Amino acid sequence: MTLPSLPRALSRLPIFTQVMGLCVFVLIISILINIALVVLMPPPKPSGYTLSEAARALSEGQVKLRNGRTLKTETLSTPPAFIREKPPHPFGENGFERLMRQRLAQSLKVPESRVFIDGRPDFRRNRFGPDRMVFRLPDKGPHRPDTHGPDAEAPANQGLVVHSMVVERIGRPAPQQPPAAPPGSVADSATLHRMREAFLINNLPPGFNEQITFPAFRAALQLPDGRYRNLILPRQFPEPWQVSLLLGFLLTAALIAPVAWLLSRRLTQPIAALAEGAAKIDFDPAAEPLKESGPAEVRQATQVLNAMQVRIRKHVESRTAVIAAIAHDLKTPLARLRLRIESLPARERDKIAQDIAHMDSLIRSAMTFASADKMAQNVVRLDLSALAESLAEDMADLHNVQMGPIEPRLTVRADSIALKRILCNLFENAHRYAGGSRLSVRRDGDQVVVTVSDDGPGIPETALETVFEPFHRLESSRNRDTGGAGLGLSVARALSEAHKGTLILRNRYANGQIAGLDAILSLPLA
Repeated sequence: MTLPSLPRALSRLPIFTQVMGLCVFVLIISILINIALVVLMPPPKPSGYTLSEAARALSEGQVKLRNGRTLKTETLSTPPAFIREKPPHPFGENGFERLMRQRLAQSLKVPESRVFIDGRPDFRRNRFGPDRMVFRLPDKGPHRPDTHGPDAEAPANQGLVVHSMVVERIGRPAPQQPPAAPPGSVADSATLHRMREAFLINNLPPGFNEQITFPAFRAALQLPDGRYRNLILPRQFPEPWQVSLLLGFLLTAALIAPVAWLLSRRLTQPIAALAEGAAKIDFDPAAEPLKESGPAEVRQATQVLNAMQVRIRKHVESRTAVIAAIAHDLKTPLARLRLRIESLPARERDKIAQDIAHMDSLIRSAMTFASADKMAQNVVRLDLSALAESLAEDMADLHNVQMGPIEPRLTVRADSIALKRILCNLFENAHRYAGGSRLSVRRDGDQVVVTVSDDGPGIPETALETVFEPFHRLESSRNRDTGGAGLGLSVARALSEAHKGTLILRNRYANGQIAGLDAILSLPLA
């Protein structure tokens, strides 16, 4: 995916600076979006309901409220709990409950005696003490028996006596009884009447039932059959304002996520490019160094990788030059030895000739191993299926090679001499240690897989990799007497890797026992 380019100065900043900038950007954008939501969004709708909505719910069973919720009811055979457990009010029925009951009765067209209201406040517990509400009532001073009745005029020197009343949360018993009035004092009935009537609103607008939304209150209607239809208070969560806030959070995430994704991809793209380039590092002198781009840390890592590639290439070249020089210089002494043994007796001459031939084989293997990367430079497009099949037919009698399934026309880019050397080494090893082999060629995705299988004793699992090391031999079978030089597999793997392929060994099992060994060569499909 091609991402929009950033300014060069911004893309070259250190990763720490870019990450911090991304975090600050996301934080500022989220704050601005939430501020805009708070300022621009309409206020939430009230969470309660009107008298008309309550009347419709009691009449029809349920009603859709203006805030989107549904006010439902339940039918009970016994009075609801708020009717059974409602304690008597010290002043009698309060004005709010009386007004609500009257209005609901008028809307439902039923007698007031069949409508029940509970409008007591539901106080919240706080950390300063129990839930309570204290009414302070003015009263006469020390009371003297009055023979003139309650309406007699009070003395001029009357004082004020404060009476307290504790009102507990609905459904919770009062922790203590209200304090008793001072001895000899009584409440002023006219004052109590005025307080009760203060809750009544005489001049109400015509649309009062529809215009005023009350907090959720309890109400019940006694049906003609004696049952009760009771309002079910709507769920407290989520409130409308909570829904708006959650929608704001979702909107913030929806707006920020694409921007954060793009910036994160832009930040990690140079790192991914560095990893991809590092995977392609090889020892080809003509290979171009990695391109330095991206943040400061990535550019620094690229510089280190390029310098390391140069050092490794020089080390490999020097090692190859030393091996090639030694192998080349040994040819002359070996040639002189061959001439000098001609005058020796036949028995001694044959033994020395065998040693010279073995040394010559080691020298040729060492030179091939040292020049493996150079052999892979002359690559052409060739038909690996045809090359492997032709080579197997030529070596069928000499190394007992059998044909397996071979998919036709599988092409690769490689050096034909190098591929023949790989396959010959595998055929020779299989014949030497297992008596023969089978060849198969197939396609696996974008790879061409060549498998040389044998029915020999296999190789211990711990030695499947160590046998590829130069001059490494398994002492139990691969010694000088059998002709093993210890470089055949090393040369084969070096040539495979020079062609950007792989060569692995894998034991084949049958009934829990090793049934043979598979040498698997994989090369990129051309």
